[in-house]
Amino acid sequence: MDTVFTTKELAARWKCHENTIRVMEEEGKLHRLNIPGVRYSAEEVQQLECLGRDAKGMTAWERRQLEQKISSLEKQVRELRERLTQVQIIAQGGGIS
Repeated sequence: MDTVFTTKELAARWKCHENTIRVMEEEGKLHRLNIPGVRYSAEEVQQLECLGRDAKGMTAWERRQLEQKISSLEKQVRELRERLTQVQIIAQGGGIS
């Protein structure tokens, strides 16, 4: 296992944008090592992961579940909007070809 992570590596590991890592650092939730380049301790990364919560207070699993639910609801909204448009056309005297 790696002993240090770059911003890019950590963002890939956590499946987030590199700016998220920078914000966590600015907020004091993550600390840069005092070595050349931007590096984060694997030990600190593991401790944060063990907390199981991201900056918004959700576990990675909870976040994935919410993202899947949002995607499903967005699909339903699109389908309902299409149906509503069809109903409005019919109500205005038009027909479906």
